[in-house]
Amino acid sequence: MSGKVIRYFTRGNTARGLYSLLDSNIQGLKQVFLVDGGTPAEKAACLNRLAEQLLDKGINIELLYCPADPDVVEGVIAAEKGAAVLLRQAAPAVAGPNVHYVKIPGQAVIPADKQPEVIKLAEQAETARNNAYACFQKALAVHDEWEDIYIKQLDKERANELTDELIARLIPLSGTGGKAVAKHRFLGAATPKGAVDFIGNLTEDLAKRYFIKGRAGTGKSTMLKKIAAAAETKGYDTEIYHCGFDPGSVDMVIIRELDFAIFDSTAPHEYFPEKATDSIIDLYKEIVTAGTDEKNSAEIREIAGRYRALMSKATAYLAESKRCKKQIEACYPQASDPKTLTSVCNEIISRL
Repeated sequence: MSGKVIRYFTRGNTARGLYSLLDSNIQGLKQVFLVDGGTPAEKAACLNRLAEQLLDKGINIELLYCPADPDVVEGVIAAEKGAAVLLRQAAPAVAGPNVHYVKIPGQAVIPADKQPEVIKLAEQAETARNNAYACFQKALAVHDEWEDIYIKQLDKERANELTDELIARLIPLSGTGGKAVAKHRFLGAATPKGAVDFIGNLTEDLAKRYFIKGRAGTGKSTMLKKIAAAAETKGYDTEIYHCGFDPGSVDMVIIRELDFAIFDSTAPHEYFPEKATDSIIDLYKEIVTAGTDEKNSAEIREIAGRYRALMSKATAYLAESKRCKKQIEACYPQASDPKTLTSVCNEIISRL
């Protein structure tokens, strides 16, 4: 029987720059393997092959994706084995007695005649990435303007009541005992392709899914933070998914022991119920003064236009950075013998 996969990001291209939430996902693991050496293509192929082998053995895994290229896996976690295998560049600060380095054999050296071109491309990639972060930062300031419109029209007392009602309904008095563990991840990521998320994969096996609808500034993140805090206080393990644009904001909470997910279901990760057990929580309807959209339509339209223009510009910069990196990768020599990668994967699996 094949193992199951959940997919998510632990790093994000955000308004705070490149931001990592990796630590809580590898905390408590017995072993962390950092893969280094080889070309970028070889390292990616190594992780893909490792994931396939673990799944074939019936082991459940978590795949961590790269925000710079969401088709690339940069980490594999096998929690039941107490182990993680990560690309070294995705975990530069990870260290400790449980950390092991695995080097792909061979010389991944860029030829001397290509090095000036590679240096120039690397500088261009970094400049484009920093330009993207600057756009995200400006977009966040514009988003704050958007939020202000609705914050002024919130019924905060009703918002608190609604949150308390949800907590009472969703979370029993106590968990199964023991210290609660909170895993912090990103709901999605801003990538060269635009916004990418794995909500479908993360929630597909859950009995209940709650889709929070609303507007900017209507308290979605505040509600989710309170639900997560209540769950932790009552001893439940939580998966807390942060906003890929603003990591200080929370977009989804999953409590697998209670078989539910509750998430911000608005653009750019807007979903609608598909199963009979799915439910919508409409914060605009519940806690915002009626007619706020219509009364402020011109201002909202102008703010939304500025916000989307900045986000589009940031995405273009990320795409430019990726193009430069792909050109750098093309400068590497031919990939090594596939048997070499198989050997590396077998070595890691034998140590799990």
